[in-house]
Amino acid sequence: MIEHLVTRFEAARLDLQQRELRRREEAAIARLGEKTLADGGGRSGRLASLSTDAAAARGRLQTMAAGNGKSASAAQRQRVEALELRLHQIHLTAGRLALAMPPTGAESEVLAIRAVMADAASERDRLRGEGHRLAEETWDRIRSWVAPRGPALTTMVVAWWIARSYTGSHTEAIMSSLGLSLKRHGPHLVSATTDTVLVRVVLPLAVALLCAYLAHRLAARVRTAVDTVRERSNHAREAGSARQPAAPRVERVAQKQR
Repeated sequence: MIEHLVTRFEAARLDLQQRELRRREEAAIARLGEKTLADGGGRSGRLASLSTDAAAARGRLQTMAAGNGKSASAAQRQRVEALELRLHQIHLTAGRLALAMPPTGAESEVLAIRAVMADAASERDRLRGEGHRLAEETWDRIRSWVAPRGPALTTMVVAWWIARSYTGSHTEAIMSSLGLSLKRHGPHLVSATTDTVLVRVVLPLAVALLCAYLAHRLAARVRTAVDTVRERSNHAREAGSARQPAAPRVERVAQKQR
C-alpha cells in the first residue's frame, strides 16, 4: 500500500514537472524566434511578415512607453499588455518556423528541454503502469481476504447493529440485571460512564464478533460439504463414463445368442 502511494506521488510530481518543462519550452521557443528575427532570418517568406509585425509592435511599445512614463492609466496598461502578448505570439510563431528549418545550432536549448520532457514522460508512464499494477495486486489481496470471510463480516455488521440498537434502548434494564445502576450514587462496576460504554459499545462488539465467528465456522462447514458432494459426483461421472465402452460388447453377445 505504501509503495503504491509513493508511486502515485512520484507520478503526480512528474506531471507538475512536465507543466514546468512545457512553460520553459515555450519561453525557449519564443527566445529562438526573437533571435531568428533579430539575426535577419525574416527577410523572406513567412518570417518576413513576422519580422515586420514584430518591428511594428516594438515601435508601438516604445512610443507608448515614452509618452506615458509613470502616469499610465489602466486602459493604457491594458494596451501595453496586449502588445506584449502580441509580440510574444509573433516570437513563438517565428521560433516554431525556425525549428522546422534546417538546424543551425540556435535551437539547441529547445531540443535539450524536449529531451528532458521525453525522459520525464517516459518515467511518468512507467510509474503509472507500476501504479496500476500495484493497485490491482492490492485489490486482489483485499478480495482474496474478504471473499472467504464475506458471510462472517456481513453477520458481524448485522449483529453489531442489532445488538447496539437493543442495548441503546435497554441500557438501564441490562445494567439492572447485572446489579449495576445508571445513577451516580448507585452500584457500579467502574463508574456510571464506563459501565454505560461497556454495555452500549463493548457488549454489542462482543456479540458481533461471536456471531461472526459462528458464521465463519458454519460457512466453512457448508463449503466443505459442498466440495465433498461435488467430488463424489465427479467420481461417479468418471466411473460411469469408464463403464460405457462395455455396453456395445454386451449388445453384440445378446445378438449372437438370438
